[in-house]
Amino acid sequence: MLDGRSVSALVPAYNEAPRLPSVLKVLCGAHFVDKVLVIDDGSTDNTTEEASRFPVEVIHSKTNRGKAASLVDGIRKASSSDIYLFLDADLINLQEEHMAALVEPLSRNPGMDMSIGVFRGGRGTSDLAQRLCPILNGQRALRGEWVRNLPDFSWARFGVEVFLTRFARDFASKVAMIPLWGISHFHKEEKYGPVLGVYHRIKMYYEVTRGYLLYEGRIKIPETVCNEERKEENVYAGV
Repeated sequence: MLDGRSVSALVPAYNEAPRLPSVLKVLCGAHFVDKVLVIDDGSTDNTTEEASRFPVEVIHSKTNRGKAASLVDGIRKASSSDIYLFLDADLINLQEEHMAALVEPLSRNPGMDMSIGVFRGGRGTSDLAQRLCPILNGQRALRGEWVRNLPDFSWARFGVEVFLTRFARDFASKVAMIPLWGISHFHKEEKYGPVLGVYHRIKMYYEVTRGYLLYEGRIKIPETVCNEERKEENVYAGV
């Protein structure tokens, strides 16, 4: 708990058994994180078994439904959290201070809705990608009431970051961009090899583009993530 606010960390994972333990080791040692949920999105390796070696709750899906659906499952499971911390399962050099930097703006300012991490000083290729398109970063903290009242985004797959950022912009939510120094992640070509890696990268970009194109139609759907009634007027400072 941080300044009296409960924090739940959500880690979506698909075939991340070799990389997940290093993330969970740091995450489970963070004093301000109250609950850690690993959402295994239909992995065919031993991701669930690796996660189970740590003091975390594991949600296992029988099929691969995408990153967005995994995050929605985690939000619904930890439905009373004040703050959600989203972390990727393939991070390199994650430190407790990175997580604290994401969470603290929401803890200090109850009107803050989301913080977005931006990689700096990690790996050159990752830093370049972040400079070109920082909104694709999956390391985020979100105010519980805000995210639970969003339109259900479980359809978005890898387009989830685009959805969250566009929604925050369009509805004048308050967002902070947080530099995360010295952190990076494994590239898909490193995880899957050169051929499969390119395939998964193209698939990711397709899902990101799809999320962008379908966004406007999807925000008109009345069903929310958790169907939680808003307790305050939906007017915030601009991004």
